Amino acid sequence: MAQSADPRREDGIRSAAATGRIAWCAFNDATTHSLEELGAAFQRLDGVVGTDPTTGLLLRTCHRVEWYEAEPAAEAPLAIRPSRRITGHEAAVSRLTRIAAGAMSLILGEQFVFQQVHAAFDRLPTGHPLLPVGAEVLLLARQARRQFGLHARLDYRDLARTLLDTSFVRPRNVVVVGGGMLARAVAQELGHDRRVFLLTRSPKKLRRLLRAGSARTSVLRITDLPDTVRDGGFDLVLATSGLTPQYRDHIASLVDATDRRLVVDLCATPVLHERPNYQHLHHPTVTDLIEDANRPAVEAARAASAWIENHYGGRS
Repeated sequence: MAQSADPRREDGIRSAAATGRIAWCAFNDATTHSLEELGAAFQRLDGVVGTDPTTGLLLRTCHRVEWYEAEPAAEAPLAIRPSRRITGHEAAVSRLTRIAAGAMSLILGEQFVFQQVHAAFDRLPTGHPLLPVGAEVLLLARQARRQFGLHARLDYRDLARTLLDTSFVRPRNVVVVGGGMLARAVAQELGHDRRVFLLTRSPKKLRRLLRAGSARTSVLRITDLPDTVRDGGFDLVLATSGLTPQYRDHIASLVDATDRRLVVDLCATPVLHERPNYQHLHHPTVTDLIEDANRPAVEAARAASAWIENHYGGRS
């Protein structure tokens, strides 16, 4: 049986929340919008300047684009419309906390969403009205994960390895497209027994982040994959959210490489049209794998969600 939270910590959470409140949140996610609509929302955000961090919080994860607006409220940025809306601090912050805990993820209990919520608050400027809300959300989400054992058995990086290991022919090389936390985690996981080429638009920054990483990982600009790698054969993992038209063209050239064998697409919406040896997050093979992995975490996710909702519902 789960134990109740420490009352002293609860008091600290309540006092922190008193200095910042959410008026409403607007969201597009995989439960309310089609893949095409969600993909369009992601594309609208690429390069958008109009997401003003002085009034709200932008959260963009694998399967959602959300805007949390501080009181007093302004309008949501055009980039995330049309969207569903939740009104009121308690309902909005409950949703955000459940997201951070991994209770609303495609892969229940996955670790990256907590880091993504953390990063969203880290991007807010000093003095932003929602910064105290971030402290509350992350504390409660961490408590819920620990208290109810809400941890994924098959995380995204494990999913990439599992899918690649099903290939009958295992190339020596794997090419990972992306520079964020997911791409880095996938590269680290696959670097134990493969040569990894991590392709990004900002290789210098990524090299600094991976300075103490695996010697089997090379960081390159997306246009600089050596011909020897192309000709020698490789598997491809797509793990990026920055899919501008030019970036998609570069990915298409990688997919059309003569000896590329298997494509694993971890992006929110499928980057490519259906083709042989292409497995994305909505492919039946992948959804069956995720469903099997989720079964042990279903009850933990429900319990964590109820605990979080009760926390906010019980406030005076």
